[in-house]
Amino acid sequence: MKYKLLINSFVIFSLTIFSDETEIREKISSILPPGTQIEAIEKSDFPDIYKVYYGDIQPLYVSKDGKYFLYGDMFKISSSQIINLTSSDITKRRMQLMKDIGKEELISFISKNESHSVTVFTDVDCGYCRKLHNEIEDYNKLGISIHYAAFPRSGIGTESFTKMVGAWCSEDPKKSITNLKNGENLRLNFCDSQPVAKHYVIGQKLGISGTPAIISQDGELYPGYFSPKDLLDKLKS
Repeated sequence: MKYKLLINSFVIFSLTIFSDETEIREKISSILPPGTQIEAIEKSDFPDIYKVYYGDIQPLYVSKDGKYFLYGDMFKISSSQIINLTSSDITKRRMQLMKDIGKEELISFISKNESHSVTVFTDVDCGYCRKLHNEIEDYNKLGISIHYAAFPRSGIGTESFTKMVGAWCSEDPKKSITNLKNGENLRLNFCDSQPVAKHYVIGQKLGISGTPAIISQDGELYPGYFSPKDLLDKLKS
């Protein structure tokens, strides 16, 4: 009898969540720009409030009937501190999106005494990206491995995009990206397996608008250039 009641309770609970999500999807879809797709609907820590992801890394917070929504930070009051739940949600979402980029897609400069590893969304024509790359050995000496993902700021199909496709498709991507960042003109090759367009799209979903953009292993985003020592201090904190 108890087992049957447990099953019935689970079924009712599941149907309620499905009903809420259906209503939320219908109402929120009606206010989003044409062509925008809702990627996920999840329950939040706030009772009767759902998180709706629709392409932006920050969610909309929506009532279970879909009639009300908020866009902003949600906080939780604990016994000893105030926790920014939105910041935690964004970090988790960022880590999920980063899983779509395989290690083999990155151009990596590995530290021999690695204590930290970061992914840097880079553009070969970006001044501060070049400055960072000129100091790549200093990052490595401090135990920081640098893994480059592509983010041509000018967009897909541009000159910067073409250069980066050539670097990723070359026989020696590390040498090619170094030469490009030194302002050299290369004979560029192209390949079907290039991940530059994919990285660019993921970067946009991550909320990246400029380069360099540094993402730590735990999903923290550090926009802009940081000296080797400053980056190490950030990663330690």
